[in-house]
Amino acid sequence: MRHLRSRASFGALLSAAALLIGNAVQADIIPVFEVATPIGGGCEFSYTVSVAADSRVNTGDYFTVYDFNGYIAGSEFAPADWTSSVQLLGITPPSQIVLDNPGVVNITFTYTGAATILGPATIGGVGAFGADSTMCGENVSGQYASSAHKNNPGKADDNTPQQNQGFLVTPAVPETSSLMLLVPGLVPLGMMLRRRARK
Repeated sequence: MRHLRSRASFGALLSAAALLIGNAVQADIIPVFEVATPIGGGCEFSYTVSVAADSRVNTGDYFTVYDFNGYIAGSEFAPADWTSSVQLLGITPPSQIVLDNPGVVNITFTYTGAATILGPATIGGVGAFGADSTMCGENVSGQYASSAHKNNPGKADDNTPQQNQGFLVTPAVPETSSLMLLVPGLVPLGMMLRRRARK
């Protein structure tokens, strides 16, 4: 469990750094990785969301988590007033360019509430957004992109669209070297099953 906490702390630090960098470039919706909690057959990846001080979230604003490896169908969750959708080509703000593997699922969370969320704000708590994966490894160079609006009352750019993208911890595909560690255990298992089949 200590190992999971340390990995979660590392992920939280990366997300916090993205938040600081994001604020410097006037970011909007910023998902922050919390923890990968073991479940039967994989892990639940949980995120909270921050809204930058210069931003507001209107109905229809969203963020996409790209390449959610090992996604378990129907496992995504979000707070009230948010919906989720799953697609192979992620919903991406027009001004952002994200490397998106068309063979791996992306999850988009869209705000459907009537009331505007004004930054700075933190939405939900640990586990407010997320989904389950068959994988528990953490890819610290996963990506997200988001679309919200400028919060600059009294200025000409108030409520104009703004977009952001950054890094986010997502499920990692096991490395080939890790998979090779399974081979020595599979060979004796195969031999045992073969003997049983002969009997």
